[in-house]
Amino acid sequence: MSAFMLGALLAVGVLIIMGLARVWLGPTIFDRLIAVALVSVNGVVIIVLLGFYFERPVFFLDIALGYALLAFLVPIALGRYFEGTGHR
Repeated sequence: MSAFMLGALLAVGVLIIMGLARVWLGPTIFDRLIAVALVSVNGVVIIVLLGFYFERPVFFLDIALGYALLAFLVPIALGRYFEGTGHR
């Protein structure tokens, strides 16, 4: 594994840990939803990096694209739901 790939995976891993801490400690539901979106985006980045590491970027990019669509829609839908119910 190249030094760049290892550094990128470690940096994204640290960002995921920080996002999960915000999900756990977030004072409001909306802070937690934004943190879930952050973790999802970082998950997409890890999938893409693994695609390049295993030298199959096309296969992994398709998976990352599907996951990115879900990662985009789920926090928006949940945010609209919680906005209507009055949760804080």
